[in-house]
Amino acid sequence: MLSSEAIRYYAVHPVEFVQDIIRATPDDKQAEILNSLVVNPMTSVRSGHGIGKSTVEAWAVIWFLVTHPYPKIPCTAPTQHQLYDILWAEISKWKRNNKVLDNELIWTKEKLYMKGHSEEWFAVARTAGTPDALQGFHAEHMLYIIDEASGVDDKIFEPVLGALSTPGARLLMCGNPTQLSGFFYDSHNKLRQQYKTFHVDGRESSRVSDEFVQTIVNMYGEDSDVFRVRVAGDFPLAEDDIFIPLPLVEKSIQTEYYPRKIPDNIHIGCDVARFGTDKTVIGFRTDEKVQFFKKRVGQDTMKTADDIVLLGTLLVSQYGLKKNRDLPIPIKIDDGGVGGGVVDRLRQMKRNNPDRLWWMEIYPVKFGQKIRHKFYDDSTTYMMANLKKLLQPYDDDGKPKDVEIILPDDDALVAQLSGRKYGMTENGKIRVESKKVMKARGVPSPDEADCVLLVCMPVKRPKAKKKKEG
Repeated sequence: MLSSEAIRYYAVHPVEFVQDIIRATPDDKQAEILNSLVVNPMTSVRSGHGIGKSTVEAWAVIWFLVTHPYPKIPCTAPTQHQLYDILWAEISKWKRNNKVLDNELIWTKEKLYMKGHSEEWFAVARTAGTPDALQGFHAEHMLYIIDEASGVDDKIFEPVLGALSTPGARLLMCGNPTQLSGFFYDSHNKLRQQYKTFHVDGRESSRVSDEFVQTIVNMYGEDSDVFRVRVAGDFPLAEDDIFIPLPLVEKSIQTEYYPRKIPDNIHIGCDVARFGTDKTVIGFRTDEKVQFFKKRVGQDTMKTADDIVLLGTLLVSQYGLKKNRDLPIPIKIDDGGVGGGVVDRLRQMKRNNPDRLWWMEIYPVKFGQKIRHKFYDDSTTYMMANLKKLLQPYDDDGKPKDVEIILPDDDALVAQLSGRKYGMTENGKIRVESKKVMKARGVPSPDEADCVLLVCMPVKRPKAKKKKEG
């Protein structure tokens, strides 16, 4: 494909390789990152969203594979979606940009290799869900690619650090700076002298639209953690009065989900719009995984009830749920204001169609309602505390545990959950701020967050009625 002389040249000129062979044009920051791989054993890049980090990782994989003899390039990311749907798909796209390149490099769902050398000359995709994801690789020329590195567990890095002791080994870590601890955090802080580090602010990237930046600024402010992480590419601040810190939310989002054929638990939640600009949000949970079904600005209670029934019907059909065999689906509805109309409509629909809608188990919930609890002042605070416990990486005894809830990657949700403050009442109980207080300080209504709180709220199921003897 290339002469020996050309390979020697491009091995130390990756930017020119991308321009001449892949036929792409790196921006200034991407060019700096590529050139760093030639001279620095460890390169770490923190950035906002949309700056092209997956693209530069894909270019790096192709460049290293073509210009180094018998290399091995292990690639990993926190989730299959990030690894296969984004990074691995990006590699496939760029190798097709040159017909000769496309012919010489064979792409499969988990491997990219030089034709005729599938076992000796390759890049491979391994999700970071297991401790041995990056173990067992040995070669004179190694390049480790770790995408969304802030979400990768520390134990994944240990074999990488051992391999980097050899002269021909390289590491490229990229990601949004979501966590305040771990290898990625340390690479930009206390261990910074060991790495070549880059910081890419989305406001300075030609690949990030002004509209995206301005939307985040308008909705959450430049002083918010969401702006810091998702636009500016900075680590979040540790604010004392934030109830659920951003790192917990981001860690949940980056957790791999392994769906069961039939979920053990299915829940539905709906936060109903109260005012003109508020959203009605319907979501559902299958075991650990939370997803949004529909978002809509407006208060049409009949349409909202119909959407909930549609969602439930789809879930019943998808998982083959049967009456008298499977438990009903808890449907938790915001019962304040116009939400009461949704509750009434659903109850009416079930009365009229008890056999078809057997799976509906309706739970009206009032946000901000005072409750009798040792620590929490009201129902909203209790639900926030329940979600926070599900997100915690440690149990009550301080032992590590798996994250018990996996949230959707939604900017509005992230901002709402990580931006809600709390204080103490006169009687020493914890109380998160109300929607009214949040709006008063310029924060949008937490519609997505309240939907998630409902979906995750535990329910006390009604006891089965006993048949009378006689």
